[in-house]
Amino acid sequence: MSTSKRTSRREFIQRTTAAAGAVGFGYWAGPRAFAQSEAKLPTSANGKLNLAVVGVARRGAANIEEVQGQNIVALCDVHAQSLEEAAKRFPKAAKYDDFRKLLESPKEKFDAVLIATTDHTHVPASVMAMNLGKHVYCEKPLAHNVYEARLAAETAKRHKRVTQMGTQIHAEPNYRRVVELIKAGAIGPVSEVHVFIDKVWSPYGDPPREVQPVPAGLNYDGWLGPAPEQPYRTNTLPANWRKWWDFGNGTLGDMGCHYMDLPFWALDLRHPTRVSAEGPPVDPEGTPHWIKVHYEFPARGEQPPVKMTWYDGGKKPEKYDAWELDPKMKNGVVFIGTEGRYLFADYSQKRLFPARRFAEYTPPPKTIPDSKGHHEEWIRACLANDPTKTSCNFDYSGALSEAVLLGAVAHRVGKPLEWDAKSLRATNAPEAEKFLRREYRKGWELTVA
Repeated sequence: MSTSKRTSRREFIQRTTAAAGAVGFGYWAGPRAFAQSEAKLPTSANGKLNLAVVGVARRGAANIEEVQGQNIVALCDVHAQSLEEAAKRFPKAAKYDDFRKLLESPKEKFDAVLIATTDHTHVPASVMAMNLGKHVYCEKPLAHNVYEARLAAETAKRHKRVTQMGTQIHAEPNYRRVVELIKAGAIGPVSEVHVFIDKVWSPYGDPPREVQPVPAGLNYDGWLGPAPEQPYRTNTLPANWRKWWDFGNGTLGDMGCHYMDLPFWALDLRHPTRVSAEGPPVDPEGTPHWIKVHYEFPARGEQPPVKMTWYDGGKKPEKYDAWELDPKMKNGVVFIGTEGRYLFADYSQKRLFPARRFAEYTPPPKTIPDSKGHHEEWIRACLANDPTKTSCNFDYSGALSEAVLLGAVAHRVGKPLEWDAKSLRATNAPEAEKFLRREYRKGWELTVA
């Protein structure tokens, strides 16, 4: 761990709010903290990326499929069985069950890290890697809380690392064509957006969790990471951790970055000024089985202010039945334009409405080049040591993740948040602070360098 001086919560907040109004953050320094002036890639002679993978099962396994052609030099997972399965494919790769040991090991020579752990360890791993000079690909959402999302973006900027958040759909052609339609004015200026998801991550209706012995082969301390100390309990691992605030943010945390990515990109959104939420009574441990979040974004240049509403758990906009949408369209985004025009899109399709008014419409020419692939984009940028070449870098995806996670904060606080993005605080709700950032468990602290 770093020998940097640790600070109290109050001292930390005071020290990291810059006088000029910008926000500077402490970061995980590590014993081999990266010197920006010495940033050089020890790329392999065959032009491939030397890569470490943290989290090799489930999403990690899917990511490995996309990067398997690179030099996989190290694998890390808290589950021994998952680690051994992945190691069969890459027998020369070093194996670790704690990402801190991997990242700090002087033996391992790699340029970049792919992180596909649970949400609550995304930023501890990402920030540590960047501070040690590594490029980072991290699954969505970028962070477990709002502060961490900003921290990741600031760290990437400070060290000029190549980053990419794992919103793979961003690289698919459909999203690009939707962005072109919106920017070409197909439905006129957009001031209203609805995003709805027919999915639920919540313990609502589940049996109570029970304490059980830690399964053999699980590094449970490593899995808990910065989360509060607690016994191993049922309905958490391997797949249900999103249901609990200590580790995830429910359906919003799971799907928000995927679907809200589209309006963020098409409308050049960044930080909301007001966020409010509707939902069932707040559970101090478990995430809600449905939630509506109302975001208000300011005008951007000539673009009008935007009101965006998120719906999950099967909830839908009040106007859904009045629109011409197919009932099978249970997940998607609706952009509301002027003169009764609107656009529906999901991962693979887009529809302009009213259909009769667009019967002879000619789509605008392609202005956004097709992607070489979300992972390939990152790999090429890493090899070129060029942080500008990824479309979901931590500057863009950090702001997106902040907005997504603010919806969960508004729900937990129970009142609208007047949001000051510059100082990273709800000016009308000091009680939101405990949900904007967390206290880290001993041994997992983020420290001020």
